[in-house]
Parts: sequence; C-alpha cells; structure tokens
Amino acid sequence: MNSLKLVMGVLTLGFWLSSFFVWKYFDSHGLRTPDLQSGKIYPLNTHGSVVYLTLHEHYFLYGLIIASIVFFLLSVVFYFVGSKRP
Repeated sequence: MNSLKLVMGVLTLGFWLSSFFVWKYFDSHGLRTPDLQSGKIYPLNTHGSVVYLTLHEHYFLYGLIIASIVFFLLSVVFYFVGSKRP
C-alpha cells in the first residue's frame, strides 16, 4: 500500500507540474487575438493576459489539470484507507 501511495503522489506532482508548464507555454506562445481559420478560439486568461487555444490544446491543458486533481484525491483516499489500521 505504501508503494501505491508513493506512485499516486508522484503522478499527482507530475501532472500538476506538467499542467503548470503547459499553461505557461501556451500563455507565452499563443495568439493574442482569436483566429477562426486556425481554430484558435478558446480563451485562456492568465491574470489579464488572454491567448486563444485550439480545441485540442484546450482539452490537453484541462485534461492535465483534471488528471492531477483525480490523482490527488486518490492519494488522499489511499492515505486515509492505509492509516486506519488498529
């Protein structure tokens, strides 16, 4: 069970860091105006700096964020289940 907790923790950290770096990459390299031709119509607002993403980029970024949340919640569940020994 301890190795499973460790794996969940590492996956949580990995997905969270990946989502952070992908967000920052999109913020610094994205288009500042929407472009219907390329499909960059999904806004990403970073403290007032708005860039536009394609549907694939949008789902990729938010998929990483959701994966990190899911692995974090699994880590919490495994922590409490594993610590209930008498």
